[in-house]
Amino acid sequence: MNFPAPNSDEGRSIVEQARVRGGGKAASWQVRDLANPHYKWIVLSNTTLGVLMASINASILLIALPDIFRGVGINPLAPETPACFCG
Repeated sequence: MNFPAPNSDEGRSIVEQARVRGGGKAASWQVRDLANPHYKWIVLSNTTLGVLMASINASILLIALPDIFRGVGINPLAPETPACFCG
């Protein structure tokens, strides 16, 4: 049989690797166990909130663009307007 070397990380979980490298149980709290089944829900909720915030920001900008152009004094549909304002 092939056994891993005593100091190798082969076959150990992330938390076990942290305990070995960190010097015991006191250091293991600093490393998150990415294999935790609840971690996927944290990732999903963060992604969902990020997409929601981006869509709200885009909606606010779309509604505010006419006032922004009016305040700056630019007509984005005029032929003399630089192409960078048209998309």
